[in-house]
Amino acid sequence: MSVQGSAVRAARPRASVNSLVSSLLVLLLVAFFILPFSWMVSMGFKQPDEWFVTPPRLIPQHPTLANYLGALDPAFLRYAFNSVLVSSVTTAITIICALFSAYAFSRLAFPGRRQLFTLIILTQLLPLVVLIIPIYRFFAEQGLINTYLALIVAYLTFTVPVAVWLLRGFFASIPVDLEEAAKIDGCTQMGAFLRVVLPLSAPGIAGTATYVFFSTWQELLFALSLTTSQDMRTLPVGILGYIGEHETNWGLLMAASTLICIPVFGLFLFLQRQFVAGLVAGGVKG
Repeated sequence: MSVQGSAVRAARPRASVNSLVSSLLVLLLVAFFILPFSWMVSMGFKQPDEWFVTPPRLIPQHPTLANYLGALDPAFLRYAFNSVLVSSVTTAITIICALFSAYAFSRLAFPGRRQLFTLIILTQLLPLVVLIIPIYRFFAEQGLINTYLALIVAYLTFTVPVAVWLLRGFFASIPVDLEEAAKIDGCTQMGAFLRVVLPLSAPGIAGTATYVFFSTWQELLFALSLTTSQDMRTLPVGILGYIGEHETNWGLLMAASTLICIPVFGLFLFLQRQFVAGLVAGGVKG
């Protein structure tokens, strides 16, 4: 007993040290991500004479709302409308396409299923910059440059494969016996999918939709290449206008950047459980 007691007492300090080190690492990681965002929010409240003071101050001495009010001009609201429209439509189309594709990959046995699914995943290895030129030439030939349709279709090239992968993993985690029981009660394959699988997949669908919305909301490369007029710009492209050739209004730029993050953070806080559940299911079961 004394030997076991000594071993337990010796293990306690080691456990405490490991716990302390883990806590410090977590705090450092949180600070690494929180400080830049906090500085961005702070800059939005600062007046020009406080932007580059030495030593730098996180909390402004004379806070002002002028930058945030100035950012909410008609042009910014137009950019926000474009972003909401394109992101929402892209998310809806992506989820509809991915639902049936992912279900087929998880339940149906057809020739070349594994190879086709692997090919879908391999498409994500291509950087988006490689796709810009062929996609731009295609839309230019069709006369679709500077349209919502061009942005939505371009976004679907990278949102649908990821959504199929995530939803396939979630569908695979649902027991097939539940669908078989529904079929015994008279349901068809589609009926079992709509009445059994879809309700049970609600967290995964919500998580996948949240991820797709995040991806399209912050996308810059396609939006910058496929839009030519100011009225068609999305928020990531629109705020580039605050960066001047010889001078940059940092307070206005940081205020606009903060406003862009608010809808994303609000959506994530509302759907964070579903988002994490969907990503875990897709990553582990897929």
